[in-house]
Amino acid sequence: MPPVPTQRLFGVSVSGLDMAATVERIIHWSGRRPARNVVTTNLDHVMKLRTDPRFRRVYEEADLVTADGMPFVWMSEHEGTPLPGRVTGSDMIGPVMQAAAAAGRRVFLFGSTMERLHTAAKRLKADNPRLEFAGAYAPPFGFDRDPDIQAELTQMIRTVRPDIILVALGAPKQEMWSARMADNVRHGVFLNIGGGLDFLSGEIRRAPAFMQKMGLEWLWRASTEPFRLGGRYLGILVRLPGLYRMHKRDRARFRIREQRRMMALEAARPYSAVRTATREAERERALRARAGF
Repeated sequence: MPPVPTQRLFGVSVSGLDMAATVERIIHWSGRRPARNVVTTNLDHVMKLRTDPRFRRVYEEADLVTADGMPFVWMSEHEGTPLPGRVTGSDMIGPVMQAAAAAGRRVFLFGSTMERLHTAAKRLKADNPRLEFAGAYAPPFGFDRDPDIQAELTQMIRTVRPDIILVALGAPKQEMWSARMADNVRHGVFLNIGGGLDFLSGEIRRAPAFMQKMGLEWLWRASTEPFRLGGRYLGILVRLPGLYRMHKRDRARFRIREQRRMMALEAARPYSAVRTATREAERERALRARAGF
């Protein structure tokens, strides 16, 4: 498939694919090696990226980063290069599962609790009767720091060989675990969806559609889970001016780097043409020698 079009927003290279194209690419990748890691970004991630180099490395190596948060859409419009819209982890579940059922892909659910995973699986199966599950697993607390559990999980996923793994652990744990597991098993698309399975199970209510469209989903979540999320979103609001300045600096630096890279490619092109012509001439001489000329 062609390269994913991206643009720099808040220090992150964000995909310019719409929902349909994103789903198509995930299904395409799911039937092939190597394993892929799909990240859905928001400003909470951006805040964490500034202080966590391991998380930053996972982002830089991710195969696809979609715009989960509306500020990315708004900033792209402000820059005159509008994204086609949000592509959130929660919104991806339905179309990805529908396409997976049609393509015969097998799905694995990872994260949350077993009760919620079973409820989510039943709902997904009811909506997509042809959907095939490879398994489900709700890891214990601290699993990501236990090498024995990690080895067991690696062997389990290698054995059941799911094509798509829905990972619902929260950031940055889910992204870092997915990146590590993708390197270990070498197959499957790891789709990091945050609270997507909790919403699907009905245990946690998602914001009404009108709040999602207005970019106020954060306000809904802060009001429904104030002790867990209130401080997080307040911190983001306070730092918005600084995030905007960081975005402008990063975008300018990135543009300069891209210009230098293109100049280097242009400068190397004549030498590449000479090398190609030389190889062709050597091959022709070898063919003529074998033919006795």
